Amino acid sequence: MPHETVDVARAALRRSPRQDRSAQRIESILDATAALIDEVGYGNVSPTLIAKRVGMSGPGIYRYFDGMTAIAAALATRNLTRLMQVSHDALESRDAEWQELLGRVIAAYCTLYETEPGFRWLRLGDAIDRNLIDNNDSNRTVLAHQLGELFFERFEVSRKRPDLLKHVEVVIEIVDTLTAKAFETDPTGDQFFIDECTRLAIGYLEEYLVRTQSYLDD
Repeated sequence: MPHETVDVARAALRRSPRQDRSAQRIESILDATAALIDEVGYGNVSPTLIAKRVGMSGPGIYRYFDGMTAIAAALATRNLTRLMQVSHDALESRDAEWQELLGRVIAAYCTLYETEPGFRWLRLGDAIDRNLIDNNDSNRTVLAHQLGELFFERFEVSRKRPDLLKHVEVVIEIVDTLTAKAFETDPTGDQFFIDECTRLAIGYLEEYLVRTQSYLDD
């Protein structure tokens, strides 16, 4: 299973939910925030507006969150959780080589752009703060570690290769940048940029794995 991220999400909360009703209320807050980001833009979203959407009093939001940054951190973490789940599902397949499965992960990322409210703007929170998910590492570094672990385990990639995770981060930068461009150009995703994203990501990682094979042969 993918690395669990729920505890990271709870770190953004003032109090952890102890009852199902509280957990559902937090999910409602995140759902409303995501929808409002799409409707009015992040800069126009406020705890008061979110509270009105979910039928809470304004101060009620502050029972769970300190403010918009904390809400955004929790929403970004939920996005990461969902991305990790679809990535895990793609990489779990035994019917294809890693190149095709990486393409499936990229396709799954594109699907989140289309189906996950607020995802196009917030994604993993980098548009607000590069360290929303973890105080020490950027959001993309967190993703590199988690996706890397899935990939290394699935394909038995040796961790002896130099700067392995840094190269995974480069792949993530390629995917994030070109995917954003694809959906900036076309609301449904410009297939040219998606195809080029897939080609470049696979080619970069493939070249790195070939180049560093000598470290394992020595």
